[in-house]
Amino acid sequence: MKPGLIACLALAACSSWHWEKPGALDGDYSRDEIVCKQQVYSGTDGIVTNASVRRMHACMVARGWRKAEN
Repeated sequence: MKPGLIACLALAACSSWHWEKPGALDGDYSRDEIVCKQQVYSGTDGIVTNASVRRMHACMVARGWRKAEN
């Protein structure tokens, strides 16, 4: 793998956003994330695809979470 590509992939892994939910209590994010992961990845081999990431995000939004910039 070329060094430039490695650097791009490393930067892409750094998130410039996080999840927020008005009124969320300690532990709410972890519980909702677990529920969404169980729904999205249930019955799969756990491979992460663009489609599964979109489903994961949709699940979090449906549970009241929204993306917020860091």
